[in-house]
Amino acid sequence: MPADLATRDLHPESSAADPEQPAPLDRSASEASATLPAFDGAVRVRSRMLTGLFTLAVFYTMYFAKSLLIPIVLAVLFNLLLAPVVRLLRSYLRLPEWAGAAIILLGLAAGLIAAFYGLSAPATRWIDQLPLAVWEIEEKLGTLRAPVEEVQQAARQVERAAQGATAPPAQADGEPQPVEVVVQSPSLTQTVLSGTAVLTAGLVVAVVLLFFLLASGDTLLRQAVTIAPRLRDKKRVVEIMREMEDDVSYYLLTISLINGGLGVVVGVAMFLLGMPNAVLWGVMAAVLNFIPYLGALVGIGIVGLVALLTFDEPGNILMPPLAYVALTTFEAYFVTPSLLARRLTLNPVAVFLALIVLSWMWGVGGALLAVPMLATFKICCDHVEALEPIGTMLGR
Repeated sequence: MPADLATRDLHPESSAADPEQPAPLDRSASEASATLPAFDGAVRVRSRMLTGLFTLAVFYTMYFAKSLLIPIVLAVLFNLLLAPVVRLLRSYLRLPEWAGAAIILLGLAAGLIAAFYGLSAPATRWIDQLPLAVWEIEEKLGTLRAPVEEVQQAARQVERAAQGATAPPAQADGEPQPVEVVVQSPSLTQTVLSGTAVLTAGLVVAVVLLFFLLASGDTLLRQAVTIAPRLRDKKRVVEIMREMEDDVSYYLLTISLINGGLGVVVGVAMFLLGMPNAVLWGVMAAVLNFIPYLGALVGIGIVGLVALLTFDEPGNILMPPLAYVALTTFEAYFVTPSLLARRLTLNPVAVFLALIVLSWMWGVGGALLAVPMLATFKICCDHVEALEPIGTMLGR
């Protein structure tokens, strides 16, 4: 008899259990596969929590570092807008990047200085006339003020009656009278001067950084290409960077030209309607049009008040703000959609949310930079495969 048969005969229980030995391994493998989905779910939850915390940290940093970030963002946006011009000067006039950057910045500075000195005088006159303007507006709106005054008088009577019912007892002679404490806030001059100093410092930082960005040319692109390991990846990096720069430059240039054209048309319309300082209102319309929704409302209000101060006839008073409404509406619904490609248009909900958030964090500067920053971010998302869903959500 062979030895293995004898062994099976002497130990029948071990021979019966041999086919079942792999069972513990199968059970452990099934238990491990059952725990994998739970582990993956925990990893996803943790990843989303870290993403949320990172987003909050970004907004926190943007809020408290606005004095530093606004000049940087402004310089980066102007670099994307003016970099093609520097390349054209290098290609056709054989100018080095630093010379082209210097020429462009000197031209922009000369234009801004000329516009400032040309518009500062009428703007100052309107600011000086504000007290008189308020009185004139009250006189012209006297018919509407009578019902309001009646309501205010009734409210004052109710307030006096309530104060008489709860008045404290009169103090005896010789007792000290309470002293009224008034907290004096900073004057308008101090506020304006402090704001002007911060604005000047930020403008200097933005101009210097913009010069270095324009003068560096394709240095950043060449450094990004050296990081890519393969030749195919290097070509892809160059294509993505050029496409992003072209799209951002096209968007910013188109929006700037549209707003400038709107300012010219508004200025001509205000001149034809007999409004004083028509150039001032045209420049105001061009600048305010960078702020969607709110900019148009502010412009309509200012033009309406100026018309109310300038004219006496109701028809003449209504014509300037109605013309402003018509021109801005035509620009928003016909001109801009026809000149911008559909892939460069933005979701109105995303625009409104970006406007609210950046206005809260950065004030007027955030309101002016909200749409260009959102458009630049969308274009970047469209050219990065992992971020394409975000770009699709931000589009129209």
